[in-house]
Amino acid sequence: MNIERPLASYQDNKRGIISLTAGCALFTVTDTITKIVAFTFPIGEVLFSRALACMAFVAVAFFFAYRTFTIRGGSQKLVLLRAVLDAGANATFVVALTKMRLADLMAINMMSPLVLTMLLAFFFKEQVGWRRWTAIGVGVIGMLLIVKPGPSTFDVWALVAFSTTLFSATRDIVTRRIDPATPTLVVTLVSLGGTGMAGLVLAIVFGERWALYSSEYLGLIVIGAMFLAGGSTLAVSAFRNVDATVVAPFRYSLLIWSALAGYFVLDEVSDRMSIAGSLLIVASGLYMLHRERVRHREVAARSAVR
Repeated sequence: MNIERPLASYQDNKRGIISLTAGCALFTVTDTITKIVAFTFPIGEVLFSRALACMAFVAVAFFFAYRTFTIRGGSQKLVLLRAVLDAGANATFVVALTKMRLADLMAINMMSPLVLTMLLAFFFKEQVGWRRWTAIGVGVIGMLLIVKPGPSTFDVWALVAFSTTLFSATRDIVTRRIDPATPTLVVTLVSLGGTGMAGLVLAIVFGERWALYSSEYLGLIVIGAMFLAGGSTLAVSAFRNVDATVVAPFRYSLLIWSALAGYFVLDEVSDRMSIAGSLLIVASGLYMLHRERVRHREVAARSAVR
């Protein structure tokens, strides 16, 4: 017997929009803090210490939720694979973060839904119509405007940023296939552990020499971890009992927050080509969401006829 999920109310969607927009703002604060700290301390150390601080906050939340520190289901293959992919996404993101303007990096990161659709089409044989392929092509053009593939303007770090998008999209596919009975906090803890390990790997690869944080920078790391934990919680809450196609477009508020943080905090201003590329990526992403909504309506209509 199929039980249809009730349509989200206006208040539910409003809550989801506010939660997602606020969560994106908190993520931007975390990324800004991470960039500031990474200017002074090695990237691997920053990644490791941020993951460790986040694990502490999540562990406390886990204890209050389950009244135990026993982690069940954390050794599943898909959970571990997700941790590896999340570690790759975080490592490449932080590396690119120290070399790129924050707004440009976020724009490339916003290609994740487009890359996800391509991966589903190529490896899982999902049907993708010409409209969505066109949107993907527009998004790729937008990324190229940011990468600037000419011999004198080529930005290799933008390719590192794009590898973040590949890791993120693959991680999202794996996440969908994790046993729903596995607690979200368990998946989060294991993934944070993987990110911490990635920091250690970067330290070995780059031959980093770690130093103790001053109280000022330690405070920034802790604050960044708090905002990251808060942003993650809001992002999860944003998609509970809502119409995802209504709420999801507000993820692009990240571009607004990152542009403001880049301008007022980091003294960064994107050039015209990067801004144009960002707009193309946003336009293609929004159109993909529109097509997804149309597809859902068509499927619902066919089911009603039957």
